[in-house]
Amino acid sequence: MLIRSSRNWLAGAALLLPMSGFAANHTIQVGGAGGQVFDPPTLSIAAGDTVTFFNAGGFHNVQSDPGAVTSFRCAAGCDGAGGNGNLSSDAWTATVTFNAPGTVGYYCEAHGAPGEGMFGSITVNVPVDLQSFDIE
Repeated sequence: MLIRSSRNWLAGAALLLPMSGFAANHTIQVGGAGGQVFDPPTLSIAAGDTVTFFNAGGFHNVQSDPGAVTSFRCAAGCDGAGGNGNLSSDAWTATVTFNAPGTVGYYCEAHGAPGEGMFGSITVNVPVDLQSFDIE
């Protein structure tokens, strides 16, 4: 009986952890040896996850499509969050948190436009709710 109580206590404690503890960080390479591309060009993540874009070489930035559920303009930092998002050939990184579900298109302002040239997309999925149950 004591073991079962401990198991239930541990399961309950796990459910009290904040969901942000389960958030993942994903990376997208910008430019580099592949040229005017994002690698990977498409990505599927959970709401609350972050994506770190990093410039592997070239004169680039990352701009969300107009009307995207998550809006950003990044290069060495993001507009309004420690940077201005201007095109740069520096070895920059920028991290964006995606809280809202939906599909977010993005592109490099120098080499693309929404859906053409140097562009990509991130699909943000609703995380699955955790449920608790007893094992008999």
